[in-house]
Amino acid sequence: MKHWPLFAAFPGLEAALQPEALAALPTPVEAIPALGAKAWIKRDDISHPVYGGNKIRKLEFVLADIRRKKSRHVITFGATGTNAGIAASMICRDAGLPCTIITFPQPETATVQQNRKWLQHFGAGLQARSSLWQAVLSFYLHPGRLRSDNYFLFAGCSNPVSTFGYLNAVFELREQIEAGLCPEPADIVVAVSSASTLAGLNLGVALAGLKSRVHGIRVAAEKLGPFAACTPAVVEKMQSDALRFMQTQGVHMPAFTLPAVNMDGTYFGSGYGEGTEKAAQAMRIMTQASGLPLESTYSGKAAAAFLDRLATATQPVLFWNTFNSRPLPQEQP
Repeated sequence: MKHWPLFAAFPGLEAALQPEALAALPTPVEAIPALGAKAWIKRDDISHPVYGGNKIRKLEFVLADIRRKKSRHVITFGATGTNAGIAASMICRDAGLPCTIITFPQPETATVQQNRKWLQHFGAGLQARSSLWQAVLSFYLHPGRLRSDNYFLFAGCSNPVSTFGYLNAVFELREQIEAGLCPEPADIVVAVSSASTLAGLNLGVALAGLKSRVHGIRVAAEKLGPFAACTPAVVEKMQSDALRFMQTQGVHMPAFTLPAVNMDGTYFGSGYGEGTEKAAQAMRIMTQASGLPLESTYSGKAAAAFLDRLATATQPVLFWNTFNSRPLPQEQP
């Protein structure tokens, strides 16, 4: 199977995007027999041999953009246990680029504590702020914006080019379906925060000709202060930007109908990073059934939605696992 099957479908994109092969692709798609014959999982938790998760797919395209712009320093923001910050700092370290992460507090959990160790391991430059809004202001009003060689990367490693990481992922899934590795799912369930993963999946199923319905489980607030952050409109804009880019490259696209963005906020709970009983229960069930660790901020809430949908499903349901399952490397003495 190809690393970037998207380019086999739309060859005009490769020269324009020129992503760097960072991920271990394709990631496996597996049945979960303990949950019944209709339960499937896409293993983006092992998307990289050191640190997996959904951000690595995005960073293949983001790093190429960083190099095109000749940037020398990446500046982003996220919570104190940011998964995106870990992935970005790992890729930046490997590329010889400093990575600064402006952080905001989130509820203290074992995962957050472990993630801080990951950030330290990859040498992330952390700048703590007292609230999400303070971190957002620091990001947008950063004095480094006066320098052209700084690259400002939105939270979640999401920006206009990152959507193509999950467009490619859908074509990867289509190859796996065609190879008989899994059935075509009627439903795909995925956590959504910074929105480009959902945008790529939703647009991807349309362009790939799949009939799957993508369910984005909202795990972040709809707004950052007065600005829309995790809403269907944000996802729609990302989809439109990706389509517009494809059109500017002269890419011929088949006739397709873009499905409505399906975003479910009922599993969010009382705030970002705040655990819910449904998520905790889903984490226990999924770990027992699959052996994979989940966490309470993103994947646990998406897993709760997956289990609820699976309970009444008459066709296959796919849980797209976005949380890293690789262990923290042991530090050398």
